[in-house]
Amino acid sequence: MFDIATTPEPPYYAVIAPAVLSADVEGYAETALRLAEVAREIDGFLGLESAITDRFVLAVSYWRSLDAIHAWRRRAEHLHAKELARTRWFERYLTRIARVERVY
Repeated sequence: MFDIATTPEPPYYAVIAPAVLSADVEGYAETALRLAEVAREIDGFLGLESAITDRFVLAVSYWRSLDAIHAWRRRAEHLHAKELARTRWFERYLTRIARVERVY
């Protein structure tokens, strides 16, 4: 599951999502795995990299276009997980969207 994503030649987009975990993370790991499966169903999904420590998680997903990212943001499973993250699993989090210009 954990590996460096194989992506095409740039340009494409990265959604960078760091978070500080709260004390109550029941169900988080299972939901994260399910969301990875759901993301793979979206046309334009290119890959996912993630890492977790005791209280910090970082997920970076790669997308062919901003439209693909918007399709992901509208998925019901993703919206439900965001609500749980906001109200239960995360103390703090950010989402950054970046255009990947170069890979080496």
